[in-house]
Amino acid sequence: MDSDLVVAIVAAMLNIVLSLLLPSLLKNSNLPFAAQVKKNYECNRDVIMVSSVLTIIFVYVSLKITPWVRSNVFTNLAKLGAPVKK
Repeated sequence: MDSDLVVAIVAAMLNIVLSLLLPSLLKNSNLPFAAQVKKNYECNRDVIMVSSVLTIIFVYVSLKITPWVRSNVFTNLAKLGAPVKK
């Protein structure tokens, strides 16, 4: 499997975990922690899934275009600051 795809999937799983746990940790409630996580999942299931799919897409694409950006964009930016030859 492509290592960029693996990194993107891990990023999406981290997105899911943080989306479920952080709101439950930051909220003051009398409910037990597991009940808060379940309630958060039930309320935001669609948003979490869409967010995770977008995370996979954006991370994968950004990892794929990084070599091109390094080789083309940065060299062209360096040429902009170079003195003009006469």
